[in-house]
Amino acid sequence: MTDQEKKSLLNGHIPAGHIPKPIVMPDYLAKYPVIQTNEMRDRYKAVFNDQFAEYKELSMEVNAVLKKFDELDTLLKQLPHHPESIYEQERISKVLQEYKKKKNDPAFLEKKERCEYLKNKLSHIKQRIQDYDKVMNWNVET
Repeated sequence: MTDQEKKSLLNGHIPAGHIPKPIVMPDYLAKYPVIQTNEMRDRYKAVFNDQFAEYKELSMEVNAVLKKFDELDTLLKQLPHHPESIYEQERISKVLQEYKKKKNDPAFLEKKERCEYLKNKLSHIKQRIQDYDKVMNWNVET
């Protein structure tokens, strides 16, 4: 890169053809601003309690599947790299295809994404409640 190119980059020049990635802000950041009243705190707490149950159930399900994938990864590494027969080779190939299909299953990926979203949302709400309690000098467990 020439000095002129470096200078132009430092001055805010965006190269031709560059497509910036949009920054996606989670909806809960705007939906759950700093708590101002006890009523807001109560609403946040109700949402937290309601969605925590969904998160716990989803988390257990997703983690069980991820654990199974880890076990399968270990087993797949132990399979022979050069199967002795065509039958064995085809069987291993089918198992690998099925494994990849399940790992990329849209329903599973959606659950995993929802789980991560809920985890972050609940952490955000919990932090808002704790911040409010600190300001109000409350020692309430969330």
